[in-house]
Amino acid sequence: MNRKILALAPILVASSIIKQNKKLKVTKTTLDFNNLPYSFDNFKIAQVSDIHCDKVGLSDLAFLSKIRKFSPDIIVITGDILDSYKNDMDVAYNILSQLSIIAPCYFISGNHELRLPKEYAELKIMLSKLKITHLHNESILLNRNQDFINLVGVEDYNFFKNEDNLNHRANFKKTLDNLYSSEYFNILLSHRPEKFPIYVEAKYDLIFSGHAHGGQWRIPFIGGIFSPSQGFFPEYTSGCYTKDSSTLIVSRGLGNSSFPIRINNRIELVLATLKKREIQKS
Repeated sequence: MNRKILALAPILVASSIIKQNKKLKVTKTTLDFNNLPYSFDNFKIAQVSDIHCDKVGLSDLAFLSKIRKFSPDIIVITGDILDSYKNDMDVAYNILSQLSIIAPCYFISGNHELRLPKEYAELKIMLSKLKITHLHNESILLNRNQDFINLVGVEDYNFFKNEDNLNHRANFKKTLDNLYSSEYFNILLSHRPEKFPIYVEAKYDLIFSGHAHGGQWRIPFIGGIFSPSQGFFPEYTSGCYTKDSSTLIVSRGLGNSSFPIRINNRIELVLATLKKREIQKS
C-alpha cells in the first residue's frame, strides 16, 4: 500500500502544480470613494495583466466567459501581454481580439514589451486595428452623463530609464504629475506596483498594476516569496493597498514567464466595481 502511495505522489504533486498555474481565480472587489462622480457609481472595471503570451487557464473561452458575465464598462490591460522568452504574436492577437469586442479596452506596456521593440511595434499596430486604446504616457476622459474620470496610462518604468537613465525617476514623476488632473477623479494604469509611494505622492485616487506575479510562491500569513523589482518577501504582490487618499490594486497576473511555477498562488482575473461613498451627516 505504501509503495502505491509513493508511486502516486509525483502524479499528485504534478496535478497540484497544474492546478495552481492553470486554474483561474476570479477576485471581485468593491471600492468605495468619496470623490467618485455620481454617474460612475457601480462602474465596472475588468483588469487583465501579465498574460505573457500564454493560454489563460485551461481554456481561454472560460476566462473570456467570466469577463462577459461581469459585463465590464471598461477593460484595463496592465502590461506584459508579450513575453521576451516565449513570445507568440498569434496568442496575443487571439486574446486581444476577443477582449476588444466585450468592452472598450485600454492598454499600457510592461517590461516585456520594452524588451521586444520589433514585436512591440507590431503590437501597437494590432492594438490600433482592434480599436484598443494604447495609453502611451497619456490621459483620456471617460464620460458618463456629463461626469468625467481622468484615465491615465504610463509606459513601464524601464521606458524612462531607456530614455534618460540619469533622470529617469524625476521624469517618471513629472509625467505622472503632468497627467494628473485636480479637477477629476483620477485612475492610473501603471505596470509596477513597487512605485506606489510615487503614485501616492502624485495623488492618484485609484491605481491598477501587475508585474509581481503574486510573489510566485505564497506562504500563508506571510505572503509572496519573490517578485521582480522587489526581491524577496515583496511588499506589493496581490490585492488592495491604501495610503492617504490612494488605493492600489495589484493583480497576480494570468500567466508565467521565466519562472514557470506558482505555488499557493493561482492566476487571477480582477473584477472591480466602483461605488460612490455617501458622506455621513453629523
